[in-house]
Amino acid sequence: MKKQYTMTTKLLRVLISSCAVFIGLILTWNQAGAYTFEEESAVLHVDKRQSVLSTTAGHIGNQRERSIHDYEYSDQAQVTTMVYMALLWSPQPIVIPKPEVPGKQVVLDPSMPVMAPRSEQVLGTQKVTATGYTAGVESTGKGPKHPQYGITYSGVKVRRDKETVSTIAADPKLFPLGSILYIPGYGYGIVADTGSAIKGNKIDLYFPTTKQVYKEWGKKDVEVQVIKQGDGKCTEKMLDELSEAIDVYKSVPDSWLDKAV
Repeated sequence: MKKQYTMTTKLLRVLISSCAVFIGLILTWNQAGAYTFEEESAVLHVDKRQSVLSTTAGHIGNQRERSIHDYEYSDQAQVTTMVYMALLWSPQPIVIPKPEVPGKQVVLDPSMPVMAPRSEQVLGTQKVTATGYTAGVESTGKGPKHPQYGITYSGVKVRRDKETVSTIAADPKLFPLGSILYIPGYGYGIVADTGSAIKGNKIDLYFPTTKQVYKEWGKKDVEVQVIKQGDGKCTEKMLDELSEAIDVYKSVPDSWLDKAV
């Protein structure tokens, strides 16, 4: 009887010891797994650049290096999958930063097909009263048969082009011939003409017809931006070059301004 009791006791001790060892192994495996996951996640995030370099090196190395790289890539892919799963189960919302949009040149007047000059291009601003005029009798006293019909004081022919540049009239004491202005609602204008009634803070904007004068403009007080101070002359060549430059860039490029100075 005593011998049987001794055997039973020994069996119980072995069973309890085995359970303790088994539980210990499970706890150790869980801790090691958690540590490995945490360590590999940190490596994945902190050493991302190194991983990219390793990938590049694997592509250009020999066959053995590619095999090693494939093995490492597979490991990293598994870790990445685990990280994504952890993020999905995370109680914190995942916020993806919005990419920055490069700065663009601001169009002050949406109705204009050209862009306003950049702030660093503006030499100054001037408040003026702007009216519209035509090349006809109502504005110049000249009819279509007159030899000087449509010819400005500078000698160039009048033009109106919303997408490039138009000819305007101004007081040469304020804006010398050849001055380039940006007029909100009208676009770019180059001073090519003068007028007996255009003195001081007044400018005249050219339109092909009187109907356009009244429909598109009339009379307005505006603040114009000066981007080039004229030197007293305006030529057809200057107009053509400026028109081509604005047509390409939708504004007056710095290269043209530097050339014109």
